[in-house]
Amino acid sequence: MELEAFEARFADAVERSFRDDAIRTAVLIDDQFPDYLRMSDATDEEFSEIARAKHIYGFMHAKGLICDIQNWRVPDDMDVHLLDKARKSDLILLDYQLGAAGSKTALKILRHLAVSSHFNLVVLYTAEANANTALTVATAMRGLAPVQDDTAPSPEILEAAEDILAEERFYEIDAPGLRDYLTDGKIGWNNDLRQSMQTAGIHLSNLKSLADYVARQWIATLVDDYEPDASELPLGLNIGPDQPMWVHCGSCFVAIVQKLPSSSEEDEGEYVWGRLGSALRAWKPNIYRLILSEIQNALELEAVAHHENWLDDDLSLGLGLYLLESDEAASGVLSPSDIEGSAQSLIDRFVDIIRRRLATHDGISRTANDLLSARLSTTLGTAPAGESARRIRARELAHIAADRSIDWQQKVVPAVNAFMVSDAFRGGHVTTGTVLRDADDAFWLCASPACDLVPREDGPIVVQLIKLEKTGAPPERFTPGEFVVVGSTREITILRALDKKGRQPALTMLVLPGGTRVSRDGGRATTSGWFATEAGLRAASAAQGFPAAAAPEAAAPAQEIPAPVGENANALDIEALPELPGEAAQADAPFVLEIVAQLRSAFATRFLMAAGQHQSRIGVDYVDP
Repeated sequence: MELEAFEARFADAVERSFRDDAIRTAVLIDDQFPDYLRMSDATDEEFSEIARAKHIYGFMHAKGLICDIQNWRVPDDMDVHLLDKARKSDLILLDYQLGAAGSKTALKILRHLAVSSHFNLVVLYTAEANANTALTVATAMRGLAPVQDDTAPSPEILEAAEDILAEERFYEIDAPGLRDYLTDGKIGWNNDLRQSMQTAGIHLSNLKSLADYVARQWIATLVDDYEPDASELPLGLNIGPDQPMWVHCGSCFVAIVQKLPSSSEEDEGEYVWGRLGSALRAWKPNIYRLILSEIQNALELEAVAHHENWLDDDLSLGLGLYLLESDEAASGVLSPSDIEGSAQSLIDRFVDIIRRRLATHDGISRTANDLLSARLSTTLGTAPAGESARRIRARELAHIAADRSIDWQQKVVPAVNAFMVSDAFRGGHVTTGTVLRDADDAFWLCASPACDLVPREDGPIVVQLIKLEKTGAPPERFTPGEFVVVGSTREITILRALDKKGRQPALTMLVLPGGTRVSRDGGRATTSGWFATEAGLRAASAAQGFPAAAAPEAAAPAQEIPAPVGENANALDIEALPELPGEAAQADAPFVLEIVAQLRSAFATRFLMAAGQHQSRIGVDYVDP
């Protein structure tokens, strides 16, 4: 297939997936639009764009979309409730200048949408559809971290550079340069600034701080009195001439569209819809983002809560038996946390059903297979010398330019292995494949069977851990399966789990006095306990309230505790241990471990088997009458 034909086909798929199949609800936000209830009796003295509102609303209605209108003339109208209402809409037509607050209200809305968990399409419909507007919107959505005191230019340097900063090339906003600064951190005016500093006799150690100062002055000019949030998000932005302008940041895609003049006879709804499609086509998300969009669209149409094969009466009754393992639980004697493990397991099963249905969904599979086959049928492009055909094609699928420098070994391969092997920890208890980190930055992998770790088990519980060894550089090959890879794209940790020669990990016992439930402090999940050394077991014994033993010389020596194997191996019956000379009777405080990741099920099972748990049920649950 010719590349041009493929790109047209791919653009059609993007437009269909992100616009035609995704938009079911819309809201129009413009201070000159009457709301729906006032549409018939509003006057031109109250609202100057009644006809425009009617045209666009009529178009949305004709397309079968649920549509609403909001006119936020007073900044206080933009409260959390109304912002949430806008967030729940698939498409938002937003005026840039809203009442007394000007553009500030629109910028706040866009930042709110960028950080939300719901993906929104926005048409910023404005008479000021220019590069400066796009850059202002991009800055507000992206955020801007405050400059650090040690990196800011000193007052003396700013005074010495006053004439330089007043030059037109540094004073007037360089739109393409600022775009590169916001999207990639590039500073295209470095060379010009270096020359000016050398001429003025300013030491070049101040180059970086002055270059950043120039960009921040441009941003301050654009945003005026709007103060961007300090946390920054990844940003995509197009302000090229004669091209659709768009901003993609976080969970929001914005098409910046020039308002039609009131004298235009063009169908305004069709115009807005078409400009949104053009912006999406120009955006060119890669095939992976497109597949995720297809999954989202399919999920929106699934009747999950009312699927006839999931919740018939017999199954629903049986699920009650699963959740309530005893008459005590059914009578309310037990606390809700005692059925937490069953509830989480039930949720996992429901989610797995949804996953399996989506994995074989005809529409998703057809889109992925057709576009992947079409891309592979095009002529292989060019890339830096020495790159294999496999890497060149990987660039093409990811929409990464051929001239962009890529660190395949140090960045790309660890990133994809982290994605395949692990995920962020979101559960409520430690289970098979949970990765923990102690205060000394040592990492541990839980290798106990999941069936022995459910929260309904009373503590104390012994958990079997594999100590993970941090590696320096990524290995040449990951496929032998010796490594655990965790973390996000920005911070990936590679940990060796299996010895190169023996392949059999040594197990360390950890005593969790309160069971496997985790504690959460903000976004941080932790658990606490003792390693099952003699001192640790003595501390755990004291923590459980066992009386002190007889004097050491009269007591039987403590026996070494073998590593438990098989089902229910983690149930621990702690007895009082002989008190060591000089030791206090009270228990030492348990140490805290942070939970950093959870291995995906296949990898968790793989290391469970490596730890010798071949006879365990591996988390399989059966239900008795």
